[in-house]
Amino acid sequence: MRLYGLEQHQGIIDGIIQELGLEDYAFDIRLILIEAITNAYYHGNLSDCTKPIIVRYLLSGKRLELQVEDSGEGSGSLVFPEAISGDELLDEGGRGLYLIRCFSDKAEMVRNTMYISKCVCPT
Repeated sequence: MRLYGLEQHQGIIDGIIQELGLEDYAFDIRLILIEAITNAYYHGNLSDCTKPIIVRYLLSGKRLELQVEDSGEGSGSLVFPEAISGDELLDEGGRGLYLIRCFSDKAEMVRNTMYISKCVCPT
């Protein structure tokens, strides 16, 4: 899935959830993808809506694999924080990577692609 800017991303995310039949996990998936796509747009593409963001997804058994690729050159220093302070949680920026980490089982950034994995199985 290829998108430009942030105008269509919520509809695309809802389409992915519906296509995969993951309505029970809609909140988590929506939050993860909104934060990952927003991060790609602002930090990878530097808010340039002419640069594409590519979203790949695969449901394999009970594991949802997501990839969000921006058009940037990549960052070797991206860290998904284990914790943030209460003040940081309310800040406009800085909480997205923390939220992705909280709502996924694994998240990492390799060059300009964020790889996210989430178990979508009953608890």
